[in-house]
Amino acid sequence: MKTFSPSNSPKNKRIAGVSLTQRDSEVFDLMSEFGGKTYPFVLSQTFWFGLSKSEQQARDRMRLLKKKYNLVRLTPTGLMSPRNAIAFTESGKKWITENFEIEIGTLFMSPVTVLHNCFEQIAYFWIKKSGRDVSRTIVKNWSKNHQHTPDLLYFHQSERNEKKPVYVEIELHSKTAQKYLEIIQKSKKDGIHAILYIFENEKKMRQIGRKLPIDEKIYLTNIDDLIQSVTQKNKIGAMKQLDFFKKYEGK
Repeated sequence: MKTFSPSNSPKNKRIAGVSLTQRDSEVFDLMSEFGGKTYPFVLSQTFWFGLSKSEQQARDRMRLLKKKYNLVRLTPTGLMSPRNAIAFTESGKKWITENFEIEIGTLFMSPVTVLHNCFEQIAYFWIKKSGRDVSRTIVKNWSKNHQHTPDLLYFHQSERNEKKPVYVEIELHSKTAQKYLEIIQKSKKDGIHAILYIFENEKKMRQIGRKLPIDEKIYLTNIDDLIQSVTQKNKIGAMKQLDFFKKYEGK
């Protein structure tokens, strides 16, 4: 199956009457990976990151694709922020399927999961930018043969050329101590290299990070630090749990 990605969608290519930029194709690729939707906030923190009025620029581009080609539409999230999601129209889904052989499932929207979905997409984008082959476990049907199903995963290659999964958890709200223990225990049974917890911001990382059980497999970062580390050093710059406690001790 083809993927709607930079490898087969050159910059400013006209396909079946539609003129797309490289960035358009990458946005559509992300949308298809996440059930056919994304959000203006996500686009401002990914494809338009660092640009002046990034969210407005992203909105303007999506409006043009909506008005000129009817490929995307806005659909209410049920929240005040983000108020709308960007989803494929039925004709947009058909066009993409016919031209790029991409399967786009039925759109699912729940106010309960919107924010988590936003940060999951942002984390996915930047982990991929760092050179990791990151995947959604839902797409890989990871739960069929494993004890725990994280939000995302990628593989770490050791000096001995061993590949072990890194489980990525987008942590917006605190869980119980027992639940965290279960996650760690099940993840270890899957032979993980590490569990990477990604938080919404540094404040949430300090608040929730202190509640995690102590374990050598745990690493922590937040969205802002992840973006900074990838853009400046081209790596995920997460902290080991021990370093985390040292940094925020007494704060």
